[in-house]
Amino acid sequence: MNTKDIDIPYKNSSSEFRLYALGDIHAGTIHCVEEYIQRKVREIKEDRNTYWIGMGDYAEWITPKDKRFDPAQKVIADWVEPDNIAETQTKWLVNLLSPIKNKCVGLLYGNHEDSIRMYNHDNVQKNLCERLGVDNLGYSCFLRLFFHRDNSKETHLVKGAFTHGASGAVTEGAKLMALMRFMKAFESDIYGYAHVHDYIPKALSRMTIPDSSRVGCDIQSKVTIGCTTGSWFRTYTQGVIASYGERKAYPPTEICCAKYIINPNTGELDVHKSA
Repeated sequence: MNTKDIDIPYKNSSSEFRLYALGDIHAGTIHCVEEYIQRKVREIKEDRNTYWIGMGDYAEWITPKDKRFDPAQKVIADWVEPDNIAETQTKWLVNLLSPIKNKCVGLLYGNHEDSIRMYNHDNVQKNLCERLGVDNLGYSCFLRLFFHRDNSKETHLVKGAFTHGASGAVTEGAKLMALMRFMKAFESDIYGYAHVHDYIPKALSRMTIPDSSRVGCDIQSKVTIGCTTGSWFRTYTQGVIASYGERKAYPPTEICCAKYIINPNTGELDVHKSA
């Protein structure tokens, strides 16, 4: 697990920031909705006061040594070179994400990146981070977002905990429980949990008292927010060979990512589905 501190200046009390959790793209398969993720990248590029974190499983990274490999290659995107799978998928991702690399706080890796590293000795996560010039955040991470108000000593801290996740959950309730276990295990303000290809938001309220004795000792309610962070992989695609998810009769995936809304001055936090 890694940690990272990020310093973010802001101008006034109405300043609002957005943090996108972007992952489970699964580029390189015909079931990746390429046009949707390309549109989302353009949105992030054009949006002010916006940052994003990569949540892992950026491509399929499936090679002939993998049990999921299709020897007929009917599920592989036509731009993937069969004898250069990892490199062509890495190049595609670099082209996709380069326009927003300066807004990236770092990339987590997922089980797909880990599998090709272990079984094919190809560290695609390291290569992708180096080519984009962004930090490798590992499989899970803590973020500390320090918001510094211009021309002032005023600073506000928002903590985030993010993981690619590992649940094999299929039902909405089981996916929610995986998210809640993560939220209860780590102290933070915002949480992101990938891997389950769904968008499920959750708020947790806790009773607390202020950290500083100078502001009194009134009991307060503190709300933390989290969600599973969606996917850009379509389980059911008409007229083509079935995806792994279709063959398992999984529910349709949620085509989207998570967008956290942060007002550093008021401490207001929210999360929305961003399709």
